[in-house]
Amino acid sequence: MYSMLSRSLLVCCARQSTQAPFLRQLASQAGKAGAKAKGNATATANEAKPSRPALLLERSRAPKTQTTYKKPFAPRKQYLFGEYDKQFGASAAVVVLQHHNLSGSDQLELRKQLKLEAQGAKLMVVRPKMFKAVLRNTRFANMETLFSGPTAIVYWDGPAASSGGNGGSDGAVDAIKGVSQVLNIVRPQRKLIVMGAKYGDSLVLNPAMARDFVRLPSIDQLRAQVVGVIESPASSLVSLLNRIPQRLVGVLKQRADGEGQAE
Repeated sequence: MYSMLSRSLLVCCARQSTQAPFLRQLASQAGKAGAKAKGNATATANEAKPSRPALLLERSRAPKTQTTYKKPFAPRKQYLFGEYDKQFGASAAVVVLQHHNLSGSDQLELRKQLKLEAQGAKLMVVRPKMFKAVLRNTRFANMETLFSGPTAIVYWDGPAASSGGNGGSDGAVDAIKGVSQVLNIVRPQRKLIVMGAKYGDSLVLNPAMARDFVRLPSIDQLRAQVVGVIESPASSLVSLLNRIPQRLVGVLKQRADGEGQAE
């Protein structure tokens, strides 16, 4: 019995010793295949990873790309960050609104009205915290306080119209007129509150300043007023100089007439 067991053990050991190189070769090939598959998966993930688009707003410090846990931001957050930066930086003007209980049908009607009556303006409901992150470390950082609660912005896709030009014909936007039209549309809306506005590359307006700003005359009217102010003293001086010879002639004539009567 013991001899049979020992013979069986010897046979098993012999088989394992003959199969060991083959098993080691299979394990090595499986390990290489797994490493290659992992590398391909990593490369595919890196290619599929969305890259943040070029940002328009100038910043004193580069925006964060990772969370506090050293993990990259979710693709949706990266997309929203780039979209907010693009719309805010490229638009000739931006009006910040706070909305309360604005239903889907209300938003649809408001979007139609803005498009038809405000030079194609668009409405975008935004995430306040994300928009604050977009404005951080830019020249518009003081506008962060406007983004509190349910917030939306009104913006334009077209560039600003040239000085004295009328927007609309070539896709350009008359920003002053556009802001005025938006304020007129929003004023009767009880669910909307104007928080402020941005004009051009640096001008930030609170609601009162925005209302006064849109009442300013156009650039052509301002130029005409400046020219009138400059020409007014000159015309007064010319008129005064013209009156002096006339007075002198009158005085001399009166004196000559008086001397003739005396003779």
